[in-house]
Amino acid sequence: MEVVAFKLTGDYAHFSHPATIYSSLSYPIPPKTAIMGFLGALIGEEKHYRLRDIRYSIKIDRAIVKKSFVFNGIKFALSSNMHIKDGYQNSSEKKQFYRELICSPSYTVFVDLSRLSQEYRDRIVEYLKEHKTAFTPYLGINFCLADFEWIEIEHIGKIEDEMSEINTFTLKEDFEFDIDNYGAELTTANMACDVEEYRIFKDFKEFIIEIGSKNSIRSKNRDNIYQINSDRVYFV
Repeated sequence: MEVVAFKLTGDYAHFSHPATIYSSLSYPIPPKTAIMGFLGALIGEEKHYRLRDIRYSIKIDRAIVKKSFVFNGIKFALSSNMHIKDGYQNSSEKKQFYRELICSPSYTVFVDLSRLSQEYRDRIVEYLKEHKTAFTPYLGINFCLADFEWIEIEHIGKIEDEMSEINTFTLKEDFEFDIDNYGAELTTANMACDVEEYRIFKDFKEFIIEIGSKNSIRSKNRDNIYQINSDRVYFV
């Protein structure tokens, strides 16, 4: 494995379901496709689907807090209903749009680069370490600017146990309820794990995510759990 780790933070984040631009709800964490987009912005790769071979994992560092944001828009922008030629706008065509924002998000992101080309691996490591980007990175939508910080990996080792406590998400099929984790704040999310050219999203998987940031969860080990520094990390 060739794993990199970094903090991903911002004032706000919004990760909408890729099948619609009308949903106001946000995933609690960036899907794999969003991390592909972030890495593409980092190194200047506009065709971020070429980074699909990464494996990744997310640890929530700060409990997820959401607020609704509303902005004014036009229901039929630039259509005949705008009455542009007549010099006025029909106020009945105005519409308020709601969007759910994650406030002060903070994540630890783990990415396995070993399946990417050497050129991609070298550039991603260089840009992360030097805190530089080719394009402006953001957290889901373009007014949610992102910041990041390289994390030095001092220890990495494979977990051999069939079951393990982990500090990241897991797939729903691998989640094991443990009475010791009764206080965990759990949610599910059906997120895309691949995207093709022309933004065709696919390979949706159901995740279990602990959004309180303080509790571990228990998961089956499919040869994909690693001890990285002080965290146990489930890769997908």
